[in-house]
Amino acid sequence: METCRVRGDSIEVFKFLNRSYTLDADIFFEYDKGNRRSHSKKLLKRRSRLDVRKYVFGNRVTDKWNNLPQCCISC
Repeated sequence: METCRVRGDSIEVFKFLNRSYTLDADIFFEYDKGNRRSHSKKLLKRRSRLDVRKYVFGNRVTDKWNNLPQCCISC
């Protein structure tokens, strides 16, 4: 069950960032401006003090998205 949710979330993030939806990705995500080693569409995880914000879609998928290799991001 966990892997199905992770896979579905990753597909939705890919659609948001590649403009498949009419909604703007800037609502959910912020891009990392630093020049670090990983892929070009690295996302920032927003800090949250309360548990309500910790489990929102944008914060839930950021770590998993940033760990993907460049070949998966640029396909």
